[in-house]
Amino acid sequence: MQTVIWDFNGTIIDDVQLCLNIENAMLEERHMKHGYTLEQYRSWFCFPVIKYYYKLGYTFDQGETYEHVSEEFNEMYDRWFDTVKLMPGFKEKIRESIKKGYQNIILSASEQNHLNEQCAKLHIDQYFQEIIGTSDLLAYGKIDRARRWLNQAQVNPDDCIYIGDTVHDLETAQALNINHCVLIAQGHQSLEVLHEHTDQAVNTLMEVRL
Repeated sequence: MQTVIWDFNGTIIDDVQLCLNIENAMLEERHMKHGYTLEQYRSWFCFPVIKYYYKLGYTFDQGETYEHVSEEFNEMYDRWFDTVKLMPGFKEKIRESIKKGYQNIILSASEQNHLNEQCAKLHIDQYFQEIIGTSDLLAYGKIDRARRWLNQAQVNPDDCIYIGDTVHDLETAQALNINHCVLIAQGHQSLEVLHEHTDQAVNTLMEVRL
């Protein structure tokens, strides 16, 4: 059986503008340069996220820690999560996958309980055989959890299609020995950034071939 592994943020849900709005608000609150555009965001965003914060001007050497900034971001994200919509093309593509008889799982850097709640709010948990998040809000442990699930479910990486929106998703797929990884430029990184690392990048979910 084919397995489709879906990233969540920026792939299933269109939360890019929300993330940018929060980051600009946090920068303004700290009297740092702000007002960044969506184009700038997609060009600069990267993993680990702390590297992206450094690009924005955070130094974490004056008492404020990366953990504190992450907590503030997550609190604001949760507060405004109800404004987030599903990525255009998601419902069409997930229904196509199910019609083909594929199993679908979510693999996300989001904390597990938050991820479960968000999927329930969006009424999409019904589509997935497994929803895999991380054990904390700092996005650690994603690859280890996925590897453990693949082993337990006896899923062959050669039978997997990984759909994501960042270079980190490509790196995760490679760490899991999944060769078929398609990245979409509707999410958190631009097509130009994605194409620097792979030729399996497209503009939209509707262009993904299952």
